Amino acid sequence: MSSSNRSGRTTAAKFDKMMERLGIDPGYILAPRLGLAFSCALRTCRSCTACEECAEWLARDPEAVFSPPKFCPNADLLWEFLCDRAIGRRAHLVP
Repeated sequence: MSSSNRSGRTTAAKFDKMMERLGIDPGYILAPRLGLAFSCALRTCRSCTACEECAEWLARDPEAVFSPPKFCPNADLLWEFLCDRAIGRRAHLVP
């Protein structure tokens, strides 16, 4: 297996874990209207230089996580997903 394949799977796994931690359903990766956004987010994640910060954030207690981390280059997109009524839990918390 090439290192780029391993790196890609590790990135995808981290991104999935980050979405799950935030309450974003990773199953929506397959939704046609969101496929390009997720694809771009994964590419951005692969080129991110905040790997240590990301690992530390993912290691935190899930109950302590309320929003995407500021160091994440996908933070804005993750907020959009959180606020989308079909995908994220944030939309369900707003009356």
